[in-house]
Amino acid sequence: MKAIQSAEITPAPGQSAQAARALQNMGFRVLHIGRTISVEGQQELWIRIFGVTFRIKKKVQSRETGTESLYYEARMETLKIPDDLKALITDVAFMEPPEFFA
Repeated sequence: MKAIQSAEITPAPGQSAQAARALQNMGFRVLHIGRTISVEGQQELWIRIFGVTFRIKKKVQSRETGTESLYYEARMETLKIPDDLKALITDVAFMEPPEFFA
């Protein structure tokens, strides 16, 4: 299964455009540039570039209906910012599916 993972990248001060360009050149899709850079990419790309691995997790999406979903959770202990990006970015945060409230 080819899963796409989304994340928010925190750029180093004054490095937003350069960080976004570098990530795009590596194969990530840049969705938005602001205080953070919203990107997405195939799991294989995250694994190859950042060394991060993923595990399947279950999350309750609606407590009222008991709806659950499966998603891939990033194992942050395996994530390493590559040397050629260390001057451009300071943090990576992966998104979890939302929980809905009635």
